[in-house]
Amino acid sequence: MNIHEYQAKELLAKFGVPVPAGFSAMSVEEAVAACEKLPGPLYVVKAQIHAGGRGKGKFKELGPDAKGGVRLAKTADDVRAAATDMLGNTLVTIQTGDAGKQVNRLYVTDGVDIAKEFYLALLVNRATGRVSMVASTEGGMDIETVAHDTPEKIHSIDIDQATGFQPHHGRAVAAALELTGDLAKQAANTASKLYDAFMGTDAEQIEINPLAVTNDGKLMVLDAKVA
Repeated sequence: MNIHEYQAKELLAKFGVPVPAGFSAMSVEEAVAACEKLPGPLYVVKAQIHAGGRGKGKFKELGPDAKGGVRLAKTADDVRAAATDMLGNTLVTIQTGDAGKQVNRLYVTDGVDIAKEFYLALLVNRATGRVSMVASTEGGMDIETVAHDTPEKIHSIDIDQATGFQPHHGRAVAAALELTGDLAKQAANTASKLYDAFMGTDAEQIEINPLAVTNDGKLMVLDAKVA
């Protein structure tokens, strides 16, 4: 299973995982129509390719000062300009190699004001056969860099599939993310639903980077990879 971000978020939403509203688009007009269905006033236009590093990527066909494959927009005209830049062009990121990947689809989502970013992932621990939930306060960054530079900021919580996700697992995730009060409850609830999605879809990995706290105190999945 190797799916785009928009598909991953649609899948996670079915399990109750909190994600921003969004619509996929394969044309400039579809992108504009998508933003007009969202509440605004901020939108995010994202290139949909099978590679990370889209925000810092560069389009081959555009100048060196052009923005990357994840752009903020405040108006429908901004969305139109971003979609025009991206669709049909080749995005080169740290994961695509020099050849890059052509952008044929966009994902237009509701923008959020971010207070803090976290990292949360689920995968199978090959050594134990159990599900590992990996949590870090260092979201929005390359997790390999975090693991190399500050390994103490990465916490792994093993879950026995025979008994499933338990309340103490939720508390451990909240503690790893250094969250308290209502945000700790939201973190535990989101982690539980991500576990349900992981088991329910027979996934090999779910990676949330970032998991964000918004300025109005909501926990939200802003980017997701499901494999």
